[in-house]
Amino acid sequence: MGQKHDCKGYTFLDETAVMEDGYYRACVAVMTLGEGRVRSQRFIDLETFRTEENARRRAVEAALAWIDDDRGKDRLALPTNFSPL
Repeated sequence: MGQKHDCKGYTFLDETAVMEDGYYRACVAVMTLGEGRVRSQRFIDLETFRTEENARRRAVEAALAWIDDDRGKDRLALPTNFSPL
């Protein structure tokens, strides 16, 4: 079961899991919620780690970095054929 976190209007779920070889795959799902439903989501599949602690730390760091980069972008803007001047 993943670990749920909230940050800056986003929710992210640390989905780090142990693999067959005993290593841990760092994975995270980042979601924006609106009006009681998921408005957008991003799945980030990262590298593997020898320890679960390191994998979970990496998943959280990746989610926070993605959130900081994504904030303020208008994800619902309509596409346009116009080029910027």
